Amino acid sequence: MSNLRFGGQAAGLEGITVLAAHGFDFADLNLNEMSKIEKEERQILKAAGRAGMFFVAHAPDLRVDDADGMKKITDAVRYAERFHPRTITIHPILAPRSNTREKIEIKMREIGVLAGIAESYGTAIACENTSEEPGDMRELLETHAGVMLTVDIGHSELLSETNKSLGFINAYPERIGHIHIHDNIGGNTYHEDLHLPLGEGRIDFAPILTALKQLPQVVTITFEMPRQKAYEGMVWLRERNLI
Repeated sequence: MSNLRFGGQAAGLEGITVLAAHGFDFADLNLNEMSKIEKEERQILKAAGRAGMFFVAHAPDLRVDDADGMKKITDAVRYAERFHPRTITIHPILAPRSNTREKIEIKMREIGVLAGIAESYGTAIACENTSEEPGDMRELLETHAGVMLTVDIGHSELLSETNKSLGFINAYPERIGHIHIHDNIGGNTYHEDLHLPLGEGRIDFAPILTALKQLPQVVTITFEMPRQKAYEGMVWLRERNLI
């Protein structure tokens, strides 16, 4: 049996229902929409339970080195305990060109705080690459043993002649906690991140998925695109015998 598990994004009961109908393994809770999730919390938990689905989560897209951003991310990580997500993804923004040494140290400290909260209820913080190279994550992972990586395959196509996903997987195989999958056509800035449906960009997914299937741990993969396109992405992968 494959170690890969597939899911899509959700911020309410409707999303859970659609994902369950398409046979996804899990829902990736978008905690940018936490107020909506709170209103439907009981229904979400019941619907996921009936479908045998579990959760991962994505924290608000804010910066940990900003006091207000860190507070909102912390509140979201604490709230997520209700769903016992396997991982909670954050954007650490650790590329050297975006930081001073002082900023890196602040981010390292705050990520440690978040990791401690998540670990207290059995969840791991997973730091997602945006414009980082694999080496940019090394200090973080060496400092915080419980922190994992979310490898975003689409982001990895940016700012590089070759997709950086294999670099992350090969450098930190035991720390791959989650994956975001979407297509892209490359680009020289992070702002060219298009989140295309699979097959509409230039990414060669075969070697990346092969490498993920060779990892010993279960690997959760979120289709980061509208839910109907997520299902079409699953079909696209199956038709090409990639999963």
